[in-house]
Amino acid sequence: MASQFTASIILCTRSRVAGLKQTLLALGRVKVPFAWKVELVVVDNASTDNTAEVVQATKLSQIEVQYFYEPRKGKANALNTGLARARGDILLFIDDDVQVAEDWLAQIGDPILSGKYDVVTGQITLAPELLRPWMTPMHRWWLASSNDAQLHEGKRELIGANMGFRREVLERVPAFDPELGPGARGLGEDSLFGWQLVEAGYKIEYLPNAIVFHHLDETRLCRCHWLEDARKRGRSDAYTIHHWEHSDVKNPRWSRLLLWMKLLVKRILQPPPRLEEEGCARWELGYVWRMELCKQFCLDRKQPRNYLRRGLKKIGIPKNIFTGTLQDAPKQFETKTIIL
Repeated sequence: MASQFTASIILCTRSRVAGLKQTLLALGRVKVPFAWKVELVVVDNASTDNTAEVVQATKLSQIEVQYFYEPRKGKANALNTGLARARGDILLFIDDDVQVAEDWLAQIGDPILSGKYDVVTGQITLAPELLRPWMTPMHRWWLASSNDAQLHEGKRELIGANMGFRREVLERVPAFDPELGPGARGLGEDSLFGWQLVEAGYKIEYLPNAIVFHHLDETRLCRCHWLEDARKRGRSDAYTIHHWEHSDVKNPRWSRLLLWMKLLVKRILQPPPRLEEEGCARWELGYVWRMELCKQFCLDRKQPRNYLRRGLKKIGIPKNIFTGTLQDAPKQFETKTIIL
């Protein structure tokens, strides 16, 4: 059945109305290609501010605005609600703290609509006032910046702040995993979805001219937020290692103890800044990430796996909405060991 719209822009938000207003203003300035019919699907993930009023009062001259409320906690739940409500031939995604360039819609949508690509991710540029001399490519990557070309050499990942795909890919990979992402483990719902698309045979293309500007809250530059981000990454990675990759972490309890001792010594030799100060050393982030991964893996390995090895859908999703093959089945007991 033909879709009613050329493109659906899916935007999930939760209690960040100040940034959301700027995102909506930028969308109001975006150039809509001739003959395109575009909708904005805003999914409110149980906000406690006046998000609903702001969105419902928004009028965009060339884009139809739809508002939906998703009470279940977690960005992945909101994304899945957006998938269910969107009516476009192509599905595009941004976050509530980005501002799109005026030509963003054509730059990210044309290659999909023309059939050139099935899955794309665009450029995410940190707002100039957020850049700091101490930032390494890893720091910028953790802030979702995709400017560093070397991070895209041989490695393509979907980043929810700027990505898109053809509706048809949902026939193979039907949903985002609600156990990942903000409101759950903290991160990874977009990454896992992208890995599943690659496993299904799709290729993720990077479009450097499809630009959004990331205006994240400056408090995220404080050391306490970097450390929490490392813990989120550890928890999310433990989930994909156990449930999706069917891999193993060698001696996670002893590894965590050894990492903790090394971190303690390192902090004595190189005292880090206070928690409320900006910046965090890569070595500290690495230790905290791996410690949290080990801790969470000890819990996850006690649970039944949620996927066949590298599966395209979670176990238990009705078969009639999944058109993937059963080629995963013979691999489901294969494992590899990860040494931290």
